[in-house]
Amino acid sequence: MQPQEYQRMYQREGDYWWFVARRRLARGLLSAYSPALAGAMLDAGCGTGALLAELNTLGFAVGVDFEREALRLTRQRGAFPVVQARLEALPFASESFQVAFALDVLEHLPDERPALRELYRVLKLGGSLIITVPAYRWLWSKHDVALAHYRRYTARALQARLCEAGFQVRKLSYSLCLLMPLVALARWLDWLRPGVPAATVVPVPAWVNRALIRLQDWETRLLLRCNLPFGVSLVAVGQKV
Repeated sequence: MQPQEYQRMYQREGDYWWFVARRRLARGLLSAYSPALAGAMLDAGCGTGALLAELNTLGFAVGVDFEREALRLTRQRGAFPVVQARLEALPFASESFQVAFALDVLEHLPDERPALRELYRVLKLGGSLIITVPAYRWLWSKHDVALAHYRRYTARALQARLCEAGFQVRKLSYSLCLLMPLVALARWLDWLRPGVPAATVVPVPAWVNRALIRLQDWETRLLLRCNLPFGVSLVAVGQKV
């Protein structure tokens, strides 16, 4: 990821609708698939630490990221335990965590398979991996270039990768379904924008931001009951069996 993107993320992650909705979705999946939380959690690819801060209000959570700038900004949020490491070589004993999160992380890796095997290793038997990734190659834009993505996924591809690593897929759905036409339009128009690639974080008035958060809260409730047929992102829950 380009260094300036970490600073932008740190500044907007707390209140911008996209980031807020993603964290609320992750916590909704945590409540649905690991309601009796009794062990440590891992935020794999913790970025600038907004999710890690929330997880540490629920229990003990550790953040891992390879980028020093990301960890520096995470530490500004609080005294959370963070480790610099690659996801392909996690510095933890096997069966250390009950839940692991990898939110918009796998697409940053040249090959996601070693990281998924490591996440499987460090989870306890019966533990859950909660994942989000960007969907559909045809949505590729300067946004992906700025964030150093290697790929976008289909549901079939993500399921195959999780099963290869040993996970039982308990949930697999597209997300950001209702806003897909607007996001797709913004991504396509991004190719016409001059200048260097940058993440698509479109400024919106405060009332629109609040409305989008409410809309995504509604979609999250729907997603927890059924799988959505399309969307800008994919979300999955894999269980170690």
